[in-house]
Order: sequence, then C-alpha cells, then structure tokens
Amino acid sequence: MEHYDSIVVAVTGGMGCGQTTVCQYFEKMGAKCINADMIAKREIEINDEIQKELKRVFGSRIFYRNGKLNRKLLARIAFSDDTKTEQLNRIVHPQMVARIISTIEEARESGKYNIICVDAALIYEMSLEHMFDAVVVVSSKMPNRIERIKQREKISDQEIVDRISKQIPLEDKVKWADFVIRNDRDLETLEKNCRNVYQKLKNIARKKRQSAPKKEKAFTGS
Repeated sequence: MEHYDSIVVAVTGGMGCGQTTVCQYFEKMGAKCINADMIAKREIEINDEIQKELKRVFGSRIFYRNGKLNRKLLARIAFSDDTKTEQLNRIVHPQMVARIISTIEEARESGKYNIICVDAALIYEMSLEHMFDAVVVVSSKMPNRIERIKQREKISDQEIVDRISKQIPLEDKVKWADFVIRNDRDLETLEKNCRNVYQKLKNIARKKRQSAPKKEKAFTGS
C-alpha cells in the first residue's frame, strides 16, 4: 500500500553546521526525525559481517577488548586518505541506508507523522537526494563549524579540516537545496528560522495529501 499522508525530508549540510539541532527543533514541532549517524553506529554494533569487514580493512585495533568500536581511532584512520574513506563508506553505508529506508516505512505505516526527517550529512555525497520530497541544508560559517566540532569531539583543527575536506563544499549544497537554514547566530534565531522552514514543509505535506488519489478509487476493480 502506498502512503500519501507524509513527506520525507533530508536535513543535511556539513560537519559542524548544526543539522542535528535543527532536527531537534523539527521534532519539537511534530516531525519524526531519523539520525543516520545513530543508525550507522547501531548497525556496526549488531552486524557481525560489518565488524569482520572493518577489522579486515582497518585492523582489529579499532575495537576495544570489550568489543566496542573505537570510533575516534576508526575516524582518524579512515579520514587519513580518500581510499580509506571510500572503503569505510562501502562497508557501512549500504546497511545504514537500508535501515533508514525501513525506519521511514515504519514511521509512514504508523500514520502519526506528516513530516519525516532524515538527519544525514552525506545526502549529496551518497547521491540520495532523489529519495526525498525536499532537502533542507543547514549552513554555517567555517569558524563556527570548527568551534562546534572541537567542543563536541575534542579533536585537532587538522583532523577537522581533513574530515570537512572529504565532504562536498557547503556552498554547492546550499545551491542545490530546496530550503536553507542559516546557523550563525543564537539558538533563538535558529529556532525561528526552523519554524519558518517547517511551516513551508507542512504546506508541501498538505498539498501532497490534497493531490493524492482517494484510497477507495485506488482499490476499485471488477
């Protein structure tokens, strides 16, 4: 059965832009939000095949003795050159995307949400933009991004630059976006910007419902 009562929205940007904070505001406003990083982390924890492949490519040392992934060490190795970054993506991304899709379908099936958001930094890098009814890009100036990342992850400026350099330039994502939310001022301003965009997303969802075929027509037949 197809579902016409919700739209699926990508919330993306670049490392340190604040897209997860934007999703938290959207969630307060009534959206279902799906965090790609959390899904990827969970897939690594529960998927033996992913763990075996990570050990084969990056070495057993990326896991602690208790079996937990040393995410900082993996990131340091994986983002040290483009080949390793591509290897990491090939291992983790297929399962992550599959899980995101199934989570979206569960949210649709529930009938509780007009808007379903996917918080994922690499929407354009993975060529997933076609999956969504709209793409929201969260934008922020580089000094603000670096400061947020340092507070969150306690890594060096060079590591931050290395990771950001692996992503498509933010200015390109801004050009491709359906909506842009600037995040260079205080949280009150950010919430106001989020509310403005969220209202526009609600309008898209409303128009989609109005243009959907009636269910009784969809199931008529001889």
